[in-house]
Amino acid sequence: MPQSVCNGHRTSATWFPIGVAAILLALGAALAYGASDFLGGRASTRTHFSAVTSVGAGAALIVALVAAPLVDARLSLGPIGWGLLSGAGSGFGTLFLYRGLARARVSVVAPTSGVLAAALPACIAVILGERPTPVTVLGLLIALPAVWLISGGGAETSDQSGPSGLLDGMLAGGGFGLLFVAVDQAGDSAGLWPLAAGQAVSFVLVTVIAVGFRKTLRSSAATQATGDRSWVLMAIATGLLGSLAILLFYASTTTGLLTIAAVLTSLYPAWTIVLARLVLDERLSRRQGVGLALAGGAVVLITLG
Repeated sequence: MPQSVCNGHRTSATWFPIGVAAILLALGAALAYGASDFLGGRASTRTHFSAVTSVGAGAALIVALVAAPLVDARLSLGPIGWGLLSGAGSGFGTLFLYRGLARARVSVVAPTSGVLAAALPACIAVILGERPTPVTVLGLLIALPAVWLISGGGAETSDQSGPSGLLDGMLAGGGFGLLFVAVDQAGDSAGLWPLAAGQAVSFVLVTVIAVGFRKTLRSSAATQATGDRSWVLMAIATGLLGSLAILLFYASTTTGLLTIAAVLTSLYPAWTIVLARLVLDERLSRRQGVGLALAGGAVVLITLG
């Protein structure tokens, strides 16, 4: 069973066929992230994005604090430090993603964040010594343009908010890339405490930023003529789904390679698109259809590899 060579203390999942456990866990993380982003984007159209991020981070922190004591752990400074760094990536990544989804085109923000979130950890993992099989590499190379096409990347638009959407997507992707690398480096010796530390940093970070936007938040609340507070429930749901996603990604990296876990998890826009089709009746473009087909082929190749 291949292990992540970035962390020599990892344990091997000998009870499952090579790579399959890591692939299923990463795809589960993508599903949870996709649902979380769908709800976060919807909530951010009803109130300020920083409020949505703060409430979601608070819910995620509660889940992490409840789950962490349930897992055997040997606490040490190194894993906790990586956990703290993962929280900075998670907080900044989510803030910029929701800001982009609220004010710019999803077809600009989502593909940029997804591709960078996949590419950065994969490149770092290869530099640190991971060596996927040639078939797996082919699948990874196909998955990157799949992420872009699924999210509508390259579609023509006259929307003038494109440049700011590109910046938000780049910053979000960089944040998520940092999150993925840091979670992988934390390893499993400290159990779930690095994840709890990361959630704590993320919550503090986004809450401080939300407080900085307090005037905007008051103005946003004042403009809600119906007093609709459904965004709070959606924000809590984003936090719960985000917690599930990071736990699945963590389990994937402790089972297999970071390159595979990061790229497959970054297919989360596919699930966001599916939910938009089912819930909002949004049509699937030809580009997105091609991207979904490529994503399916990529998963097959990575599994065979």
